[in-house]
Amino acid sequence: MIIDYATIATNFMSNIADDSNENEELGEISHPESLSVWGLAWPSILNNLLFASVGLVAIKAVGSLGAEAVAAVGTGQRIFWVFQALLMAIMAGTTALVARAIGGNNPSEAAQVVRASLGICLLISFFTAIALWLGAEQMIGIFGLDENSQRLSIQYTTILVTFTPVFAISMVLSTAQRAAGDTRTPLYIAVFTNIINVFLLIGLVNGRFGFPDLGIVGAALAAGISFTINSIIVLTMWFTKKLAIETGTPGSMSKERMKQLISISYPAGMESFIFQFGMLSFFWIVALYGTNAVAAYNIGTNVLMLSFTVGMGFAIAGSTLTGQYLGASDPVGAYNSAFKATSLTMISMGCLGIVLAIFSRDLATFFIDDPEVVNKAVVFVWILGVMQPFMALQFSLGGAVRGAGDTKSPLIITLIGLVFIRVPLAFIVYKLGLSVEWIFATLIADYFIQGILLIIRFRSRRWMKVLKLDS
Repeated sequence: MIIDYATIATNFMSNIADDSNENEELGEISHPESLSVWGLAWPSILNNLLFASVGLVAIKAVGSLGAEAVAAVGTGQRIFWVFQALLMAIMAGTTALVARAIGGNNPSEAAQVVRASLGICLLISFFTAIALWLGAEQMIGIFGLDENSQRLSIQYTTILVTFTPVFAISMVLSTAQRAAGDTRTPLYIAVFTNIINVFLLIGLVNGRFGFPDLGIVGAALAAGISFTINSIIVLTMWFTKKLAIETGTPGSMSKERMKQLISISYPAGMESFIFQFGMLSFFWIVALYGTNAVAAYNIGTNVLMLSFTVGMGFAIAGSTLTGQYLGASDPVGAYNSAFKATSLTMISMGCLGIVLAIFSRDLATFFIDDPEVVNKAVVFVWILGVMQPFMALQFSLGGAVRGAGDTKSPLIITLIGLVFIRVPLAFIVYKLGLSVEWIFATLIADYFIQGILLIIRFRSRRWMKVLKLDS
């Protein structure tokens, strides 16, 4: 049986474009009053769930190779995301400026912001790839993994980072679509590409469907190929004017636009670096307890990914709505939408955290058949599971204030909670000779403090007045 993949892809993109154009004609993209928290959140939640599901399949696939492979992939992923911090920072600026422009009924400015953001992110991605090609061995070496785990992690990281430029393209254009109020088009594209990712994961990691057995190298290739396909689809739709955001014109990197983008992005970039530095420091302390502790941490994080994806979906909704309402000169609407998003996020993540904790042993056993790793993962899931309402504040309130252009307060709050509280406490626990489960318990202090500080910042309403745009 011969399958015409080109025809399938063309028809798939045509269906997406028809739905996107229909939404634009109905005015669902341009007017914040026609948007709702749930209407924006659910496609993003499903999109994130798909992404998380691929992560679960990846852990399951490499889990069959043993704890060393799980530790290697987890370490490589964390190194990769550290170097995406600048990209995530530019996304914060892109979201705020695109949402404001759309809310202010200025689609041409939104297009210029996206064009400028794409140029910056491509430059960053090329430098990222070069840095990791040259320094992966030294960076991964600081975690003290055993020789085989380190070798596997270096292989995984150097292959994955090769696809950073195409990852940047899909990230920018998907972020811009969501900021414009269209969260469904990125979802439809993600469905298509994540199915391909899962197919390739199962095939390349374990040698099925006629593919070679490549182990964790196959996991890296599967992710990279799916990134590439996603970018090809979204670029094709963008250049053929099938997206809510226009392609823009030359001269997008004007002095004033770059100043606005950088003024929002640099605190977000510092926050991303601080966050990734803090997470790596915490991960390094966990790694001092051995490969099984690292594997348990990675598995526990993936078990709770379902709850995290819900939070990220509401964060996107909150940032889009606050940006668009403020762009439309409606601060009351911005505050109320953020409050509603926060309430829904806390309820959703709180319930999911408890459910995942209750079934944590079954879920951890699904990933790996190692009693010691499973026991540690269960403790991790219970600790972080009960803290989900406080993590919800990070997603929802953090997303709301970033959507308004306030990226400095999340930076300060992350610095306090993660760097000044969690990491020092974890190091003290390690020096006292306590078990890794006590290291996991330091998460409680971190998320509690950050949640309280975000509530104080949100209630002050000062975050609404941070970004000043020329009319």
